[in-house]
Amino acid sequence: MGDGTAALSAAHRYWSWLENGMNLVAAAAIFFLMFVGVFQIVGRTVFDTAIYGYIDYMEQASALFAFLGISYAQRVGAHIRMDLLLRGFSLRFLWSMELFCVLVALVVIAVLVDSTFHNFLRAWQLGDSTIDIKLPVWPTKLIVPFVLVVLCVRLVLQSFGYMRLIRYPDAEPIAVPVIETIEVQAKHEIEEALGREEKRP
Repeated sequence: MGDGTAALSAAHRYWSWLENGMNLVAAAAIFFLMFVGVFQIVGRTVFDTAIYGYIDYMEQASALFAFLGISYAQRVGAHIRMDLLLRGFSLRFLWSMELFCVLVALVVIAVLVDSTFHNFLRAWQLGDSTIDIKLPVWPTKLIVPFVLVVLCVRLVLQSFGYMRLIRYPDAEPIAVPVIETIEVQAKHEIEEALGREEKRP
Protein backbone atom coordinates (compact mmCIF):
# COMPACT_ATOMS: atom_id res chain seq x y z
CA MET A 1 0.00 0.00 0.00
CA GLY A 2 2.84 2.37 0.82
CA ASP A 3 4.70 2.31 -2.52
CA GLY A 4 1.58 2.60 -4.62
CA THR A 5 0.20 5.36 -2.44
CA ALA A 6 3.42 7.37 -2.64
CA ALA A 7 3.56 7.05 -6.44
CA LEU A 8 -0.11 8.00 -6.80
CA SER A 9 0.32 10.98 -4.49
CA ALA A 10 3.37 12.20 -6.41
CA ALA A 11 1.67 11.81 -9.79
CA HIS A 12 -1.40 13.63 -8.48
CA ARG A 13 0.71 16.47 -7.10
CA TYR A 14 2.77 17.00 -10.25
CA TRP A 15 -0.23 16.75 -12.57
CA SER A 16 -2.08 19.25 -10.38
CA TRP A 17 0.60 21.83 -11.18
CA LEU A 18 -0.22 21.55 -14.89
CA GLU A 19 -3.95 21.76 -14.19
CA ASN A 20 -3.49 24.79 -11.95
CA GLY A 21 -1.45 26.52 -14.64
CA MET A 22 -4.05 25.81 -17.29
CA ASN A 23 -6.79 27.09 -14.99
CA LEU A 24 -4.85 30.32 -14.42
CA VAL A 25 -4.54 30.79 -18.17
CA ALA A 26 -8.29 30.28 -18.50
CA ALA A 27 -8.94 32.87 -15.77
CA ALA A 28 -6.55 35.32 -17.44
CA ALA A 29 -8.35 34.77 -20.76
CA ILE A 30 -11.68 35.63 -19.15
CA PHE A 31 -10.22 38.82 -17.69
CA PHE A 32 -8.65 39.75 -21.03
CA LEU A 33 -11.88 39.16 -22.94
CA MET A 34 -13.81 41.27 -20.44
CA PHE A 35 -11.28 44.07 -20.85
CA VAL A 36 -11.36 43.87 -24.64
CA GLY A 37 -15.17 43.75 -24.59
CA VAL A 38 -15.38 46.93 -22.52
CA PHE A 39 -12.82 48.61 -24.78
CA GLN A 40 -14.86 47.60 -27.83
CA ILE A 41 -18.10 49.01 -26.39
CA VAL A 42 -16.53 52.26 -25.21
CA GLY A 43 -14.67 52.65 -28.49
CA ARG A 44 -17.77 52.22 -30.61
CA THR A 45 -19.95 54.39 -28.37
CA VAL A 46 -17.61 57.24 -27.50
CA PHE A 47 -14.91 57.30 -30.20
CA ASP A 48 -16.85 55.73 -33.09
CA THR A 49 -14.11 53.16 -33.63
CA ALA A 50 -13.86 49.40 -33.17
CA ILE A 51 -11.29 46.63 -32.90
CA TYR A 52 -10.72 45.16 -36.34
CA GLY A 53 -11.60 41.47 -36.30
CA TYR A 54 -13.12 41.64 -32.81
CA ILE A 55 -15.56 38.77 -33.42
CA ASP A 56 -12.83 36.52 -34.79
CA TYR A 57 -10.58 37.17 -31.81
CA MET A 58 -13.41 36.48 -29.39
CA GLU A 59 -14.35 33.23 -31.10
CA GLN A 60 -10.80 31.91 -31.00
CA ALA A 61 -10.01 33.07 -27.47
CA SER A 62 -13.21 31.60 -26.06
CA ALA A 63 -11.69 28.12 -26.39
CA LEU A 64 -9.17 29.03 -23.69
CA PHE A 65 -11.63 29.60 -20.86
CA ALA A 66 -14.13 27.06 -22.19
CA PHE A 67 -11.72 24.10 -22.10
CA LEU A 68 -8.56 24.80 -20.11
CA GLY A 69 -10.28 24.46 -16.74
CA ILE A 70 -12.00 21.12 -17.41
CA SER A 71 -9.35 18.89 -15.82
CA TYR A 72 -9.04 21.22 -12.83
CA ALA A 73 -12.80 21.08 -12.31
CA GLN A 74 -12.69 17.28 -12.51
CA ARG A 75 -9.93 17.18 -9.91
CA VAL A 76 -11.78 19.28 -7.35
CA GLY A 77 -15.21 17.79 -8.12
CA ALA A 78 -16.69 21.03 -9.43
CA HIS A 79 -18.73 19.45 -12.22
CA ILE A 80 -22.47 18.99 -11.71
CA ARG A 81 -23.15 15.80 -9.78
CA MET A 82 -26.31 13.80 -9.09
CA ASP A 83 -25.44 11.83 -5.96
CA LEU A 84 -28.77 11.83 -4.11
CA LEU A 85 -29.34 8.10 -4.73
CA LEU A 86 -25.91 7.17 -3.35
CA ARG A 87 -26.51 8.57 0.12
CA GLY A 88 -26.68 5.99 2.88
CA PHE A 89 -24.63 3.32 1.11
CA SER A 90 -21.30 2.01 2.35
CA LEU A 91 -18.07 3.74 1.42
CA ARG A 92 -16.93 0.76 -0.65
CA PHE A 93 -20.11 0.89 -2.73
CA LEU A 94 -19.78 4.66 -3.09
CA TRP A 95 -16.18 4.39 -4.31
CA SER A 96 -17.22 1.59 -6.69
CA MET A 97 -19.88 3.78 -8.27
CA GLU A 98 -17.39 6.64 -8.57
CA LEU A 99 -14.92 4.32 -10.26
CA PHE A 100 -17.58 3.12 -12.70
CA CYS A 101 -18.48 6.71 -13.63
CA VAL A 102 -14.83 7.66 -14.09
CA LEU A 103 -14.18 4.65 -16.34
CA VAL A 104 -17.22 5.50 -18.48
CA ALA A 105 -16.01 9.09 -18.73
CA LEU A 106 -12.53 7.86 -19.66
CA VAL A 107 -13.90 5.84 -22.58
CA VAL A 108 -16.00 8.76 -23.82
CA ILE A 109 -13.14 11.27 -23.51
CA ALA A 110 -10.74 8.89 -25.28
CA VAL A 111 -13.14 8.75 -28.24
CA LEU A 112 -13.41 12.54 -28.21
CA VAL A 113 -9.62 12.89 -28.22
CA ASP A 114 -9.43 10.92 -31.46
CA SER A 115 -12.26 12.82 -33.17
CA THR A 116 -11.08 16.27 -32.08
CA PHE A 117 -7.51 15.52 -33.16
CA HIS A 118 -8.74 14.56 -36.63
CA ASN A 119 -10.75 17.78 -36.64
CA PHE A 120 -7.52 19.68 -35.93
CA LEU A 121 -5.67 17.80 -38.71
CA ARG A 122 -8.42 18.65 -41.18
CA ALA A 123 -8.24 22.35 -40.29
CA TRP A 124 -4.43 22.23 -40.58
CA GLN A 125 -4.45 20.53 -43.98
CA LEU A 126 -7.19 22.72 -45.44
CA GLY A 127 -5.75 25.95 -44.05
CA ASP A 128 -9.08 26.75 -42.41
CA SER A 129 -9.41 30.31 -41.15
CA THR A 130 -11.94 32.78 -39.75
CA ILE A 131 -14.16 34.78 -42.08
CA ASP A 132 -13.24 38.40 -41.37
CA ILE A 133 -9.49 38.62 -40.78
CA LYS A 134 -8.48 35.10 -41.85
CA LEU A 135 -7.08 33.93 -38.52
CA PRO A 136 -5.95 30.29 -38.70
CA VAL A 137 -8.25 28.15 -36.57
CA TRP A 138 -5.99 25.13 -36.13
CA PRO A 139 -4.34 26.46 -32.91
CA THR A 140 -7.76 26.66 -31.26
CA LYS A 141 -8.74 23.24 -32.52
CA LEU A 142 -5.46 21.81 -31.25
CA ILE A 143 -6.26 23.05 -27.75
CA VAL A 144 -9.29 20.75 -27.52
CA PRO A 145 -7.54 17.36 -27.93
CA PHE A 146 -4.65 18.58 -25.76
CA VAL A 147 -7.02 19.49 -22.93
CA LEU A 148 -8.87 16.20 -23.31
CA VAL A 149 -5.59 14.27 -23.04
CA VAL A 150 -4.85 16.14 -19.80
CA LEU A 151 -8.33 15.18 -18.61
CA CYS A 152 -7.73 11.55 -19.58
CA VAL A 153 -4.63 11.44 -17.41
CA ARG A 154 -6.62 12.95 -14.54
CA LEU A 155 -9.31 10.29 -14.99
CA VAL A 156 -6.67 7.54 -14.96
CA LEU A 157 -5.25 8.94 -11.71
CA GLN A 158 -8.73 9.06 -10.22
CA SER A 159 -9.35 5.47 -11.33
CA PHE A 160 -6.32 4.31 -9.38
CA GLY A 161 -7.40 6.47 -6.48
CA TYR A 162 -10.86 4.91 -6.37
CA MET A 163 -9.47 1.37 -6.74
CA ARG A 164 -7.25 2.07 -3.74
CA LEU A 165 -10.27 3.31 -1.76
CA ILE A 166 -12.32 0.26 -2.74
CA ARG A 167 -9.57 -1.90 -1.30
CA TYR A 168 -9.08 0.34 1.75
CA PRO A 169 -12.40 2.21 2.25
CA ASP A 170 -11.22 4.05 5.37
CA ALA A 171 -7.94 5.27 3.85
CA GLU A 172 -7.32 8.95 3.20
CA PRO A 173 -8.52 9.85 -0.34
CA ILE A 174 -5.69 10.61 -2.76
CA ALA A 175 -6.13 11.93 -6.33
CA VAL A 176 -9.92 11.93 -5.99
CA PRO A 177 -12.25 14.79 -5.12
CA VAL A 178 -13.69 14.78 -1.61
CA ILE A 179 -17.34 15.66 -2.13
CA GLU A 180 -18.98 17.22 0.89
CA THR A 181 -22.62 16.61 1.66
CA ILE A 182 -25.09 19.50 1.75
CA GLU A 183 -25.08 19.35 5.54
CA VAL A 184 -21.27 19.56 5.75
CA GLN A 185 -21.19 22.42 3.23
CA ALA A 186 -23.81 24.33 5.21
CA LYS A 187 -21.88 23.72 8.43
CA HIS A 188 -18.65 25.03 6.93
CA GLU A 189 -20.41 28.11 5.57
CA ILE A 190 -21.92 28.82 8.99
CA GLU A 191 -18.57 28.38 10.70
CA GLU A 192 -16.92 30.66 8.17
CA ALA A 193 -19.59 33.32 8.64
CA LEU A 194 -19.37 33.14 12.43
CA GLY A 195 -15.59 33.29 12.24
CA ARG A 196 -15.72 36.47 10.25
CA GLU A 197 -18.17 38.02 12.67
CA GLU A 198 -15.91 37.18 15.60
CA LYS A 199 -12.99 38.97 13.97
CA ARG A 200 -14.91 42.22 13.74
CA PRO A 201 -14.09 44.81 16.44
